[in-house]
Order: sequence, then C-alpha cells, then structure tokens
Amino acid sequence: MEWPLRGVNPAEDIVQPYDAPAQPWLSGHRGVDLRASPGTELIAPATGVISFAGTVGHKDVVVITHPQGWRSTFEPATTTLRRGQRVRRGEVFATRSYGESDHCTDVCVQWGVKVPSPSGSGRHPTYLNPQKLTRLKRIVVKRASL
Repeated sequence: MEWPLRGVNPAEDIVQPYDAPAQPWLSGHRGVDLRASPGTELIAPATGVISFAGTVGHKDVVVITHPQGWRSTFEPATTTLRRGQRVRRGEVFATRSYGESDHCTDVCVQWGVKVPSPSGSGRHPTYLNPQKLTRLKRIVVKRASL
C-alpha cells in the first residue's frame, strides 16, 4: 500500500500514530492520523472499489474495499464517486472534508485498515497499522545452486 496523501513524511505528517488496544474490545487508536487540511486530495492506497461513502457518528467517512477483502477507511472524507466504483492505486478518490472529527479538528484525516475476521463472518475484523503497510521491504534474490 502507499500513503493516501502526496509526499507524506512520517516523521512530520503523522499527527497521531496507530495504537492497538491490548484487547479488541478496549479503546485504542485503530488508524493513523495524517496531517491534512480540508480540501486535501486523498489517494487510493491500493486498488479497490468504493464500498461506503456517507456519515457515521456525525463524521464523513469513505471506505475502499480491496480485492483481498481488506478495507481502508478515511475520516473525515467525502467523495463524488459512487458505491461500487473502481479506484486504482495512486488515483485521487476523495478529499479531506470540512466535517467533524472527534480528535483532530481541521488538521488531519484518519486512515484505518481492517482485514476480515479469520472466521470470514465479517464480525470482529482485525485492525492493522497502516504505517507498517507502507514501508519499503527489502527483497533479496539468492542464486540457485545447480
């Protein structure tokens, strides 16, 4: 995945990092807050489809569902795209809205990533740290012995 904003410098642009709760039912910060003012364009971190765009708890929310069933959530955010519309990695899909946020008024957008529960029931998704999904990974190719 890539950052949902252009030119993110994690050292400067993360307003609040991911903070997983000790247990799934406890409070925690299940996303990364990235510095973004209202009107900032949001970029699809991976290919997927818009699966939700609307208001949840007085906050504007946009969700992209990726092919493997992962969901990227963005708040506060709005889009002109329709539910079911495909977005490609790196494509602008929404903007940081002027809507309410419960923890970073007018300075950030929260990006969360959820993966389906192992049972496949859709209940109790697992949250992942989006920052870890953006890190470059070193790939080493070893010479095959014949």
